[in-house]
Amino acid sequence: MNGDEARVLLGFPPNSRPSPSQVKAAYKKKVWESHPDLFPAHEKSSAESQFKLVSEAYSYLLSGNSPFFLYYVIRSNKNGLKNSGLQTPKLTT
Repeated sequence: MNGDEARVLLGFPPNSRPSPSQVKAAYKKKVWESHPDLFPAHEKSSAESQFKLVSEAYSYLLSGNSPFFLYYVIRSNKNGLKNSGLQTPKLTT
């Protein structure tokens, strides 16, 4: 899954940069719309696969490995990566 797919699954435009709180709110909404327990037996498998995709999108957008997350950490932290807990990659020549 890439960032654009994750954003679209959660209801954002593909190239948008939603904040973590917006991602969380969108996730909660989508989870309730696709929760398998809310569907009749013949629709449960479809709802379950959608539920898993929504959960994967949420995890991707808020994981430390996604470019989205890194962008937001740098943007919201005045000192960039210095105090974020993330390490800058070491360049080798």
